Amino acid sequence: MVNRVFVPVTRASDPISSFEAEAKINTDTRMSQCQTLLKIIQDSGGGLVAGEIGEQTGFGMHITCRRLADLKNQGLARQGEPRVWEGSGRRQATWWPVVTQGELFQT
Repeated sequence: MVNRVFVPVTRASDPISSFEAEAKINTDTRMSQCQTLLKIIQDSGGGLVAGEIGEQTGFGMHITCRRLADLKNQGLARQGEPRVWEGSGRRQATWWPVVTQGELFQT
């Protein structure tokens, strides 16, 4: 069974505090998901496709693809050459950690 992350949704009639709480929860959830994905990409050394990452996290493809795009936009991960994912038989981009200049010189 896949664990899904459910995010609360406010109604137009809800008080402002509900909207503030929803924004906080959404931000925290996204950050947590991004950290989880980044750790998997870094620990693997890169080369995983979204399907494999989604299976490992239990987030599923939809959430995984959104968070991978967030990581890419933040400059923390990059897309590589596509390869066939055995789970679907389709080609997907591989994902790699971005190495910063400071990391190159650490021993």
